Amino acid sequence: MPGPRRPLATADVAELINLTSEEPDRSQIFDLVQSISADTCGWVLLTTLKYVEHENAVERIHSSDEVSHPIGGRKSLDKLVESHGGSSSSDVFLAGTKDDVRRAFYDHDSIFALGIGSILNAPITHADRRLGTLNFCGEEGMYGANEIQAAKILAGLLVPTLLSEV
Repeated sequence: MPGPRRPLATADVAELINLTSEEPDRSQIFDLVQSISADTCGWVLLTTLKYVEHENAVERIHSSDEVSHPIGGRKSLDKLVESHGGSSSSDVFLAGTKDDVRRAFYDHDSIFALGIGSILNAPITHADRRLGTLNFCGEEGMYGANEIQAAKILAGLLVPTLLSEV
């Protein structure tokens, strides 16, 4: 089980807001989210997906491990269970155990091979419009109420970045 994590701080939020308002290279924003989320939520793999409406798919636009999960990779939403965070729901999706992951993800064997046993997907939405998801992949049982709250905030702070994608 991972060690203790710190709470998401106002300074983290301010730093992300300042960075997104400057219109930097989006990789700077994703790198900052990656750094903050490592300390506040924890992860084995962190990805950001954008929704590709005309294809009913999601496309990876950031990955903490570009070898196993390269940028540009796509998944059809038809292959994912309805409750998955990529669905139209604005609720956080949590598969907290390996059994949950197995039920929700058709590619669970490759997920397990990375040492991942739980997945927390926080939707990135704006004005009832699905933009994408911020995906935390960690050890089984890794995510609880504090991580869900931090994930929602971090996903919300990615709205300007994803709006610039579409």
